[in-house]
Amino acid sequence: MAKTGKVVKLFQKPENFIKSRARQLPLGKSYITYNWEESGIATVLVSRKHINGNFTVGMYLVDLRCLGIKDSAFRFNIPLEELENLIVHIKGEEIEYNKAHNIIYGAEAFAESSGFKPHKDWEVGQFILEEDDDRIPIIDIPFGDNGIPAYYIGPNDTPATINQILATLDKNVGIGNYFFYNVED
Repeated sequence: MAKTGKVVKLFQKPENFIKSRARQLPLGKSYITYNWEESGIATVLVSRKHINGNFTVGMYLVDLRCLGIKDSAFRFNIPLEELENLIVHIKGEEIEYNKAHNIIYGAEAFAESSGFKPHKDWEVGQFILEEDDDRIPIIDIPFGDNGIPAYYIGPNDTPATINQILATLDKNVGIGNYFFYNVED
């Protein structure tokens, strides 16, 4: 006679799963917005594949010219169709994981050198990526405008935000050591 028993599911918040176990999942494909090199802004998606065929996806809005990781979000254990919709939404093209990794971590380091911290949700989102260590080959990605921080006013930037960003640049890189572009430029 076969034993039957209850299946007990232990529920864990997605954030806790990502922090503790996402890096154990195999990497899936990575995607980036089509025009990222021209615009200096990239939305990068990195996927991890679950054994059930679903994906956990990290999404990163990256400013390669100045501010670094402007936003970080994730979708947990989603079906392929939802992942495909995200790729269409960002107008994404496939990118090699190592290049995506270098774009994200490179922008974070470049921004940090100018005094900017990554978005608060990076605290979770970074665990969808591989650790930033010697196992990931370094790829030369240009940041700033010829290596100089370049702040472009965004469509949602308020005068208070603009002043705060400029004050941070003044303090950390010095007046005249960065580019500032407003709408008229």
